[in-house]
Amino acid sequence: MARDRANIRVDIWADQDFRDLTGEAQRLYMQLTTHPTLNYAGVCEWRPGRLAAMARDLTAGSIERAGRELGERFFIVVDEQTEEVLVRSYVKHDGLLKQPKLVVSMTNAYAAIASKLIRNVIAFEVQKMHDREPNMAAWKVTQTETVLRAEAQDVRELSPGLTLLFTPELTPAFTPGFTPELTPSSGQAQGLATTTATTTATTTATITAIGTSFLTPEAKAKEGRLPTDWVPSKAHYERAQERGVDIATEAEAFRLHAETHNRHAAQWNSAFTSWLIKAKPAAAKSNRDSWMQK
Repeated sequence: MARDRANIRVDIWADQDFRDLTGEAQRLYMQLTTHPTLNYAGVCEWRPGRLAAMARDLTAGSIERAGRELGERFFIVVDEQTEEVLVRSYVKHDGLLKQPKLVVSMTNAYAAIASKLIRNVIAFEVQKMHDREPNMAAWKVTQTETVLRAEAQDVRELSPGLTLLFTPELTPAFTPGFTPELTPSSGQAQGLATTTATTTATTTATITAIGTSFLTPEAKAKEGRLPTDWVPSKAHYERAQERGVDIATEAEAFRLHAETHNRHAAQWNSAFTSWLIKAKPAAAKSNRDSWMQK
C-alpha cells in the first residue's frame, strides 16, 4: 500500500526542540515527512542533490547543512552509505501502530531497509512504544514480533546525528576493531590501503563512519582528550555482553588508541559505543589466536 498523504501533528509547534531549529532545518523536516519515497517505517532516500531539486532556492549544500542540524538534535538519522534517512519519530507520531493493516505495511518497509543502523533505531523506537503502551493493537499482529525481537539502538548513545566522533586528522595505522576511511577534501572516498601511510601526507582527511559526517563548531568546542578516570558505562557492558565482546580488552585498546593518536572527542561514551559496534566477538578472536599458534 503506497502512502498518499502525510500526518503532521499541529502540536509540533508546541515542541520547544522543534522551535529551536532554524527555518531551514524545519523546512527539510517537513520535506522529508512528505517526501514521495518515505515508507511506512519513516525512511526515504537521502540524496541531497535530488532533495535540492525540489525547490528553486535549495542546493545540495543547504540540504546537508539542514540535515546536520536535524541529525544533531535527533530528529533524523542519516546513513550516507546506503543513502537512507529516517524521520526518527515517524512511527510514534503517525498513528500507524494503531491500525493493524498499516502495521503490516510498516514491518514490510522495515525489512526492506538496507541500513543496519536505521533498522536498529526503528526497533528501539517500536520497542519503547511497546513498553509504554503494551495494549496497543499493533502487538497482536504477528509481523511485529520481528521488530520487537530485533537488535535495538538508542540513537542518543551514538554520535549525535551527523557529527564526527573524532577530530579530522590522518590516522596512519589501523587498530583492531577500528577501520577508518579517508575522505580527501575533494569529497571522494578513498580507502586506506596499507598501514604504511605516513603522517607527512598533506591530504585533508576526515574519519567517516556509518551515519556520521562533518564536525560542527559546537561539537569541536567541547572536544577534549580521554579523561584519565573514564570507564565504560553500564550500557557498554550490556552491549559487549550481547555481542560476545571482551569489554576489558576493548576498553584497554580504546584507551591506547586514543593516547597513541592524541585523539580528541566531544562525547567519549559515544566514541566507545562506535568502537564496540566494530569490535569482533571474543570467540572469533580466540579461534584466530589458536589457529595462529598451530
